Amino acid sequence: FWRNKMAYEQNLFPYTKNFKLNFIKIVLVVIVLSVFGVSLTYDAIVVQKLEEIIVQPSLNFFLIGSTAILGGGVLEWIIWLANPISFISIVLFLYNDKYLKRALQLNCIALLLSGSFYFWKEILVSESGATGKIISFENGYYLWVASILILLVFQLFYYNSIEKIKR
Repeated sequence: FWRNKMAYEQNLFPYTKNFKLNFIKIVLVVIVLSVFGVSLTYDAIVVQKLEEIIVQPSLNFFLIGSTAILGGGVLEWIIWLANPISFISIVLFLYNDKYLKRALQLNCIALLLSGSFYFWKEILVSESGATGKIISFENGYYLWVASILILLVFQLFYYNSIEKIKR
């Protein structure tokens, strides 16, 4: 009877088997999402459009970035894709250890996309196709990239610890 009950409980709660590892994963993801959330409260970039200086908040990029492709901002939209790619990486990381390599690969792509934005000189500032010169990158941008980098470091650390356990 007790053997069947334990098998039932393991099927009912499959993640309790490795509770310590899952708790660590959740704590790491909470840290990453906290850094990302803080990044949304800061400005991302300062842009010069003709004679006007525009300060772009990170929250605007996050909320409206998905629609950039509709206004002709294909490259801007591709950079914005770092957000959903990173989110998918988090889901795979939390879901199961067998998807950990895929999570790492996706997170590397997200980091490359977000980091490549640093080398841009201009950005689309209106649907008419007008561009503005990027004057500076602000804390919101750096925290956004840092959140993706921190996630990658945590995933690598976790992956290495899992590999040591398997040996």
